[in-house]
Amino acid sequence: MENSVFKPRFFVLILMLAAGLVACSSTNDQILRVNDIWARPALADGNSAVYFVIENGTAQADTLLSASSDVANAVELHITKMEDSNMQMMPQSEVPVPSGETRFEPGSLHVMLIGLKQDLKPGDSFTVVLDFATAGEMPLEVTVREP
Repeated sequence: MENSVFKPRFFVLILMLAAGLVACSSTNDQILRVNDIWARPALADGNSAVYFVIENGTAQADTLLSASSDVANAVELHITKMEDSNMQMMPQSEVPVPSGETRFEPGSLHVMLIGLKQDLKPGDSFTVVLDFATAGEMPLEVTVREP
């Protein structure tokens, strides 16, 4: 009699553990990641831009609120747009990050580094911190390279 009660409980326990493992493994894909991070070379006192791809694997949209770095006097979120037949860079107070990919790339969204405190040479690296409404602060290592 004891065996007949033990087997169903054991089976239920195994099913619960398996479900937990599946849930844990799928949540690794359901996070916000930033990949392919790089910046353009530039001279001290000049400007540069940082580019990357945000992969939002969550079901919820997030918002990039700001960026910061010690290598520049100012760091702003920007977008390059065609306006009245002229290409213009426009500061953005924030950038929506829907599920899927959001690309920060030349000729589009980018993080602008204004008034560099040092030269940025190919091969150099530095830190940029992105601040998201939901994901919070995310420090990133940026590598300087030619486009």
